[in-house]
Amino acid sequence: MPSMEKNLFNLKFAAKELQRNAKKCDKEEKVEKAKVKKAIQKGNMEVARIHAENAIRQKNQSVNFLRMSARVDAVAARVQTAVTMNQVTKSMAGVVKGMDATLKSMNLEKISALMDKFEHQFETLDVQTAQMEDTMSSTTTLTTPQNQVDSLLHEMADEAGLDLNMELPQGQTGSVGTSVASAEQDELSNRLAKLRDQM
Repeated sequence: MPSMEKNLFNLKFAAKELQRNAKKCDKEEKVEKAKVKKAIQKGNMEVARIHAENAIRQKNQSVNFLRMSARVDAVAARVQTAVTMNQVTKSMAGVVKGMDATLKSMNLEKISALMDKFEHQFETLDVQTAQMEDTMSSTTTLTTPQNQVDSLLHEMADEAGLDLNMELPQGQTGSVGTSVASAEQDELSNRLAKLRDQM
């Protein structure tokens, strides 16, 4: 069992390391956002887009580190449960031996004391199981579409007090031209606007 406890320590250490990496990514994201704002203020949209992409990448990396940390925590909780179960099993073996002797004497006070001990062991296990389930349910998912980059660019432009659409030449809002989905969306929006005008 000492090797299980060593594994538990290593898992908890790994989870902490992943959380530290997530915090580093958060700091890098803030640095990149500041660079986006500066580039927009200077009117250099190509550089602003590169920094915006870097910021989104750092944000997603942070989320991935946190997700992995939560998974490692969940495994650590399972190992903790196994370690505890082993301890409970040993304790129960002692309780059962004591119970045999107590039942033979039929001393109700001793039987009650043994039952209290028995229930206490299970309460400890229940608390650890609940903790493990909380850790498991706290994992989340995230996808990284290009519109996040555009959204960040607009957010930084707003903070800098600039109107992004006025400074960008028409059709240069995408990284390598607009995607098919956004082109279809624009077409649908235009058709909807025309229909409203006709009414």
